[in-house]
Amino acid sequence: MNYLRRRIFKNQMTGVSTLRELLQTMFVAEMLHTGGTLWIVSPWVSNVVLIDNRSGNFDSLNPEWGRREVRLAELLTALMARGSRIVLVTRDIETNKSLVNSLRDETIRQALEGHLVVVLRDELHTKGIVFSRSMLIGSMNLTYNGLEINDESIEFCIELEDIARTRLELGIYLEELR
Repeated sequence: MNYLRRRIFKNQMTGVSTLRELLQTMFVAEMLHTGGTLWIVSPWVSNVVLIDNRSGNFDSLNPEWGRREVRLAELLTALMARGSRIVLVTRDIETNKSLVNSLRDETIRQALEGHLVVVLRDELHTKGIVFSRSMLIGSMNLTYNGLEINDESIEFCIELEDIARTRLELGIYLEELR
């Protein structure tokens, strides 16, 4: 039997390591299969640790990372350098500006400007990560509190039709830029 979805209920006592491993796996998989448009939709977002490379297990993905924890901005920049387009949808608030500015600066530094789209929406409450072959949708913001502290309900999905439908729905954010 094939399971295309998994629901995770996370709190401080359970599910934290499951969620961390899942996010790490999603980002590693996307590094291996780059290209296309990747969505990060989170009203609150910060430069959280997403890959633990202290053991060197992921050196082949990017030897420049070295043996340390790798953060969201570095991962998104590496994905853009490999041809992916990143759409970051978030709120225009002070706590998000550090990550947004860091990404914008890095895209300019590496001549990747066309690979990053930032959409700022004050009323945003939707949350999700939608990659080429997987997505994570639910109550979690992509912040330390979302990953480690808050109780969250999230659903992981690898059903390609559902991922495609979700991409179409998220396209509304890009329409506003035109």
